[in-house]
Amino acid sequence: MELINPLAQAYAERYSTPEDEALWAVADLTRLLHPKAQMLSGHLQGKFLQFISEIMQPRRVLEIGTFTGYSAICLSNGLQIGGKVHTIELRQEDATRSKKNFNEANVAEKIILHTGNALD
Repeated sequence: MELINPLAQAYAERYSTPEDEALWAVADLTRLLHPKAQMLSGHLQGKFLQFISEIMQPRRVLEIGTFTGYSAICLSNGLQIGGKVHTIELRQEDATRSKKNFNEANVAEKIILHTGNALD
């Protein structure tokens, strides 16, 4: 069962702002190396998160579940000057990869990565 109509998906992909190089690299590496790559937010969801962040211009964002960092990078693009995304990742391996992705996307100063159980 498909959740999104393929025609709507194709339309959105055609007319959305292209994925930037840093996010493309995160997505590509995740798809190549991660056994649970289907968890990746991806281009359209990422652009939507960035859009919401740009409209709201938050000072702080809390994200629970960093995975490989794609959505945190998107959310960081709309922050107020000096704003921060606090993101929590349970798995150390994904947190390590996310930190590298934040550095490569030049947004590491905007993102505070917490590793461990969010309930703790």
